[in-house]
Amino acid sequence: MELRQLKHFVAVAEELHFTRAAAKVHVVQSTLSASISSLEQELGTALLVRNNRRVDLTTAGLALLPDAQNALAAADHARAAVDAVRGVLCGRLSIGLIQGLGTVDLPRLLARYHRNFPRIEITLRHDSIDTLVQATADGDVDLAFVCRPYDGSRVKDLSLGIEPLVLAVRRDDPLAASEVVPLTDLREREFVERRADLRTRLHIDGICADLGFVPTVCAESNSPLDLVDLVVAGVGVAFLPPALVAKSDQLVGVATDPAIPRELALITPLERAPSPAAAAFLGELVSAGVGDNRPSAPRERPPASIAAASAPGR
Repeated sequence: MELRQLKHFVAVAEELHFTRAAAKVHVVQSTLSASISSLEQELGTALLVRNNRRVDLTTAGLALLPDAQNALAAADHARAAVDAVRGVLCGRLSIGLIQGLGTVDLPRLLARYHRNFPRIEITLRHDSIDTLVQATADGDVDLAFVCRPYDGSRVKDLSLGIEPLVLAVRRDDPLAASEVVPLTDLREREFVERRADLRTRLHIDGICADLGFVPTVCAESNSPLDLVDLVVAGVGVAFLPPALVAKSDQLVGVATDPAIPRELALITPLERAPSPAAAAFLGELVSAGVGDNRPSAPRERPPASIAAASAPGR
C-alpha cells in the first residue's frame, strides 16, 4: 500500500467523481482508476461502487477513509518537520475563525507570515465556535480564532482581548445618532439574530433575560454576514462585532448599556504539539505582540444564562 494510492483513493472518496478527483491530484483519469484498482486488489475488496453518474464508497471504503486521511496528514506533518530541520519551512497551515475578528488584524498577520514563509499554503475556514473547537482538537485545523464560552477541555488558549458587540442599525434609524442605547429601550424593536442554539445568541439572550425581557426576533441565520445584509435591508437590528458593522457604509454601530462583552481567544490542540507551520505562525503572533502571551488557567464556570455547554456557537 503506497501513499500515492491512498492519496488517489481519498481524492475520489471526497469528490465522489473520477474526473474531478483526477484533476485534483493532477493525473489522468486512467492513471487514477488503475491506482485505485491496484489498491483494491492488494486489500482484496472493493472500495468504490462505480456507475455512470456517480461514485459511492463501499463499507470497506468507508472504513478505510479516516485512516487514509490520517496517514496522508501524518506524512505531510513528517515531511514538514524534516523541512523545518533543514531550514526550509513548507507545508500547510489551516486556520479556523469566526466572523468579525475585531481585536486581531488577521489579514495583516497573514501577509507578514506569507512574506516570511512563502512556501506554506494557507487555508481559512469559517465555522461555528464549537465546530472549530472540535476541529482544532481533532486536527482538522491547526488553530482557530474563537470567542468564549466554549468547551476548553481539549484545547489550549491564548486570550486576545475583550470587545463588546454593538447594536447595528441603518444610518437612517433614529438610534443611529445615539452614543449609547440602554438595552431595555430595545424591547419594542425587531431583531435579526443568530440561531437560538448558537453560543453568541445564548449569551445575548441571557443578558437580556437578566434585564427582564426577551428580544423580539423576526429572522434568524447562522451567518453574521447574513445579519449585516438583513439590517441593511431594513428587516431589523442586530448585535454584531464592530468589525462587521464597519464593512458596510450603510450601517452604524451603537454602544449598549450594559455592554455585551465578547472575549476572543486563539486555541491550539492540547493533546499534541503544533505543526512546524503552526509553530511558525504562533511565533509571528508573539513578535506582533498579539494576545496576553500567558498560558491559559482553569476558568470558573460561566453563569447558567450564558454557559449552554452543549450548544454550538458562533
